[in-house]
Amino acid sequence: MPSPVSFAHTVILVLSVLLLGCTMTTLAAESPHRERRILYNSDGSNALAEHWMWSAHRGAMTLTEKQDLIEESIDEIAAAGVDTLSVVAWEKFMPNLASSDVCPDTYRLKRLQYLDMVEAGRIPIEIMIDRCRRHSLEFIATFRMNDKHASPPARFIVENPEVVLVGPQVNYAHDAVRTTFLAFMEEFLTRHDVDGIQFDYLRNPNLFPDGTGAAHAHLLTDLTRRARALLDAAAKRRGRSRLMLGVRVPQTLEECRALGFDVGAWIREGLIDWVVPSDFFYTDLNARTEDFVALTAGTSCRIYPALHPVTCVEDNVGINGLEHYRAAARNFYAFGASGIEAYNYQYHWGRRVGRTPPWSSVNWPAALGYLGQLRNPEQLVRFDRHYRFFRLWSTAPTGFAKDDRIQLDVSQKDPEGRFRFRVAEDLEDPTLRAILHFKAAGLSDGEDLEITLNGMPVPDRWVIRKWFSRGRPETQGRPLPPFHEYTIDLGRGPQRPSIMHGDNELFARLLHNTDPTKNPVTIDEVEMYVYVRQPKP
Repeated sequence: MPSPVSFAHTVILVLSVLLLGCTMTTLAAESPHRERRILYNSDGSNALAEHWMWSAHRGAMTLTEKQDLIEESIDEIAAAGVDTLSVVAWEKFMPNLASSDVCPDTYRLKRLQYLDMVEAGRIPIEIMIDRCRRHSLEFIATFRMNDKHASPPARFIVENPEVVLVGPQVNYAHDAVRTTFLAFMEEFLTRHDVDGIQFDYLRNPNLFPDGTGAAHAHLLTDLTRRARALLDAAAKRRGRSRLMLGVRVPQTLEECRALGFDVGAWIREGLIDWVVPSDFFYTDLNARTEDFVALTAGTSCRIYPALHPVTCVEDNVGINGLEHYRAAARNFYAFGASGIEAYNYQYHWGRRVGRTPPWSSVNWPAALGYLGQLRNPEQLVRFDRHYRFFRLWSTAPTGFAKDDRIQLDVSQKDPEGRFRFRVAEDLEDPTLRAILHFKAAGLSDGEDLEITLNGMPVPDRWVIRKWFSRGRPETQGRPLPPFHEYTIDLGRGPQRPSIMHGDNELFARLLHNTDPTKNPVTIDEVEMYVYVRQPKP
């Protein structure tokens, strides 16, 4: 039988180890230098796996069943290799995951089927935080800074109609908007022990009247300073070194400047810990990640570009797969990204109602497994990649044109056009084989295209041209008129076409222009498949 002294020493040792483990877990969660490869941003209306609540139960679940569903969802997210879970906790001046005195509206809580949980003392955000801590999973609360989705207006908006831009969107030039937002944030940080906050500026990126964003940038920088002070005060109260602040902004610095997001100042002043450059709704493989990375030189701030499941504007059935995510992640990592953030990822298992065909919920939780396979940049080279450069928008919600197509003006004598596409690939590697293809709509009989890649003509014998007389119906993707599909074998001949690691140029010239009065010839949907030749065992 151990002596009382030895027993006491054992108890102290065990408690010390447990406390040390808790402290190390906390420090790991709050360190800006921790390795984050995969961030998962959970949509407010589809947080985790609530498609079961919405589709199968329609609110008939018990409180215990709802809590179990939240916890099981986080278990699956952690098992998939996610490092940081971010859940929308506030939007349109309404709380999503807990009650608030500053913003007391309960519409969002009721819509998410969380109101009964809150009233019973089972606070969804506390359940999420506790479950994340079990997995050493960083938990971040996302605040949607503006939101275009329609809903009954919050009490704050009803009482302050002068702050409204459009619908539920508010004008941050008004001091009342910024003051009320910060009051909610202070209340939130007092009540909930989160690891940090993420400001989502993209659910509508317009925070000021059109054309005035740059002139009001100082207001958002001041708001960010005050938010940083609130986070630092909360960290001090909780005995933590730092609480994180991330921002989700448009994926070009030009858009950020025009809209009032002075990301460079936020980084230089040490106000933020990461930036998620993102399109509003689609994955952009041509995004210039390095422009944001350059702003972080000499700082601990990190860049996590966004991945979106949906392919492009007007495509209601297409969705990205693992081979597409590998290509995007390869491009992002190659130009300095520290990881990626998955956004609107619930589209893998829950299609919005009223769309045909629906996307199957059987992809939960299988599609989460894709994310873990994107963690290691060095592992991406072992598997096939599929690069897709689609037309994202005619005009994006930021007000910028993102219509990446070649339009050949047939009224010109020799119509020609150029297209930039980015691939982080070295096709001199003998283990790789690559195919490039694109669609050309509007070619008349007898017309053809002269194709050049980075200044090197592509021989006709390397090209397959196929005619699709019926175009493409909406059930198969974005609708297209009749088109020719061009396929180029980049592995033919003694010398490959000049495809470089980085930005490449596709040049096309119309040959034998037969009708200078018709609509332009449109070259669209440039794609490159990279196949990895697996060695024989």
